[in-house]
Amino acid sequence: MSSSTIMFLKTLAEHIAARLEERAFCVVFEDQIERCWPREEHKRAERERRIQAFAESRGWSVSIHDLDSGHTRAIFQQ
Repeated sequence: MSSSTIMFLKTLAEHIAARLEERAFCVVFEDQIERCWPREEHKRAERERRIQAFAESRGWSVSIHDLDSGHTRAIFQQ
């Protein structure tokens, strides 16, 4: 994993944690997901598995939604 990916993951985790302190969920959109788990590097199932592992490692649950437009949204909850 590259240092930029590690930085993006850390930043994303901080963003999600802050939002979860304010409300019951946090929606993460494709542009943020793409920075951490690029489509070009990960097949769909692998990408979803990595997002799930990221959430679980922080004690969160996540539901992943692929939209007709080809974009992904992830909804994180505590």
